[in-house]
Amino acid sequence: MSPARPRLQSPSFWPVEVQELVRFALYDSLAQDFVASSCNRFFEPSHCNDGDSGAPPRTRVRRGQGGSWAVLPAEWQRYFEAITDANEREETLVELSRGGQALTGAPASLLDYLGHCRTLALDRTCSDDPILSFPSRQEGLPRPRPFVQGEKSYRERTAVEAEAKINIKNALKAGKSPKKEHEVDRFGTLVAGIKAEGPLTHCVDVGSGRAHLSRALACSPLDLHVLAIDWSASQKSGAERLDTILTDARLAPTIGSLTHEVCSLDASGVASTLGRWPPGGPTQATPPSLLVALHACGDLTPDAIKAFISVAQPGAKAVFVGCCYNLQTPSLFPLSTFFRELLPTNGEEPMNRSHLRLTPQAPPTWHLSPASTAAWRASTLKLAYRARFEAELVAASPQIGPPETHRIGRVAECKSWETYRERAVRKLDDGTLGTVLPELEVEGGVEGWETALFLLRVFWTVRSWLGPPLESLCVLDRFALLCEGLEGEWDGEAKSTRRRVELVNLFEQATGSLRNLALVVR
Repeated sequence: MSPARPRLQSPSFWPVEVQELVRFALYDSLAQDFVASSCNRFFEPSHCNDGDSGAPPRTRVRRGQGGSWAVLPAEWQRYFEAITDANEREETLVELSRGGQALTGAPASLLDYLGHCRTLALDRTCSDDPILSFPSRQEGLPRPRPFVQGEKSYRERTAVEAEAKINIKNALKAGKSPKKEHEVDRFGTLVAGIKAEGPLTHCVDVGSGRAHLSRALACSPLDLHVLAIDWSASQKSGAERLDTILTDARLAPTIGSLTHEVCSLDASGVASTLGRWPPGGPTQATPPSLLVALHACGDLTPDAIKAFISVAQPGAKAVFVGCCYNLQTPSLFPLSTFFRELLPTNGEEPMNRSHLRLTPQAPPTWHLSPASTAAWRASTLKLAYRARFEAELVAASPQIGPPETHRIGRVAECKSWETYRERAVRKLDDGTLGTVLPELEVEGGVEGWETALFLLRVFWTVRSWLGPPLESLCVLDRFALLCEGLEGEWDGEAKSTRRRVELVNLFEQATGSLRNLALVVR
């Protein structure tokens, strides 16, 4: 057996307890209740025979079977319902998003649940040092050359380049936010380190979009010959228009080059592209291409990894940063033999769409700045509006049918319930909905709404804490797949020619780049 397999099977190898991660994220009964729940079921319409005789129906928290709040254990419900002061509620929500370690008087079972979520999730501190490496850097493999500012490596823009960027800022605006600037800068520094370890001249950028990353890799000082591939012809056209503007501003590649192609972004399409770049194939003078995929959504990252393994060019390097795990096909977990062997052999898919929908949630990032707090408040308010609208659909179901048959889709951010309701009705109205949908007041008036909103935010935060361990599970599975795909290298080759698989927190999450885990083959 190749050395990769026994190392993966050693519990001490992993930064988290992988067997417990699998059990908790996929099979723990309370966690699975949260996975199967939904904010849409947080409210329900009251009825006159509920002891409110003569009063019109109202919207209230659904506390019975099938309601979201009822998913929480009874002692958790009592704990949060006893918090009535507005300031204490805000402090509780912030502390809950941070992991709950400072919650006063909280039930032990709540702290245990949050503790599991924290300890079974990968650390997300931005660092140049990997949180996981195979083989480790202590196993005789050469350490990467440290990045030294000033050598021919990635650098900050010069004053002239910065001024030129300001002059053409409208052209660069599409997609080149401060977040994107940070990602491109950090990614370029990583590639500079890879290039410093050995010859590198060509690169394939998968899912390149407007090619901001591709352009940075092709320009000085990296000077790579980059093939930027995307499935969208409109993205290709936009990238080429930007190329023209940058050429006029003398910011285009000079030594390196940038080529755009529309390509099928599946495993076979990426493998075919990787196999013909560099043109003529890799040689001693022209080494294999670096394959990069920055925030490749859904199935694209697994497909790019499988393509990289299938082409199997000796010495080829890669950097994969996944995104939108919620768009991944559920059957693509697990990808690796290692994680497949940890699962029960009952024929069921262990990770369903509901699990994947939780992976983008990252409660520890919700209050990193006033802006992130404001964004969290707006997003959870919209969740509450959608749940409140669901109660009205339930009340009208005898006339319009079950609520699940009415898909609202996206509604723009609204500052008031009345605005949200008007827009939602307009999206659904077939000429009759507006006449039969009841306008339900909230039980308890303004105070009742504030209490209900607090409880919904508690539910959403507790449920969302499953996101970090579920995302960690997806990433570790992809890491294991790369190790298994390259495991034949660890036997016969000299240590100086072996490649290493690393997991690195490439970006600073405070910039808004929440998907910061990079899989690196170097």
